[in-house]
Amino acid sequence: MQYKTTKEKEFDELYQTYRNDVYKISLYYTKDEHIAEDMTQNIFFQIYSHFENVRMDTVRPYLVRITRNICFNWLREHKKDPSEYIDNVPEEGMLKSSLEEEYIKEEQENEEHSFIARIMEELREENESWYHILHLIYCLEKSHEDVCDELDLTRDVLYSKLYRAKRWIRKKYEKEYMEL
Repeated sequence: MQYKTTKEKEFDELYQTYRNDVYKISLYYTKDEHIAEDMTQNIFFQIYSHFENVRMDTVRPYLVRITRNICFNWLREHKKDPSEYIDNVPEEGMLKSSLEEEYIKEEQENEEHSFIARIMEELREENESWYHILHLIYCLEKSHEDVCDELDLTRDVLYSKLYRAKRWIRKKYEKEYMEL
């Protein structure tokens, strides 16, 4: 019976989680199963060799980047133009969507959620009633009538507060929103 160290267990988990992704990226760029398998093994060997320096919270983007770079190096060495592969849509049955695109989309969503949470927190500090109105309408998706009933407001007062809250947000965050 063979006992595995903590490092080996963590590496096995990492390998099981990401080996197919690394293989698919390699296969997409090289169009050769054997080369993609070799690249996948070499990449994970490098990871294992320096596993104590690997940050598990950023390992996925790191694997995507290193796989891409190794593939581009291989393409250059074999006189193939990497730019042909960068923007092309993968063939049917290959990579359904790029892992890079998924990662970028996920990061953008996290940024947006963080941005919205910060706006809502600062809105709460600025004016508690504005916060409650926006929270009920946009987060909980309640109708204006329900919000009026719940907060005991007339429709005109609700619209007035909603307008002021939106104007405050626009004034304070418009530039930052456009950059995002």
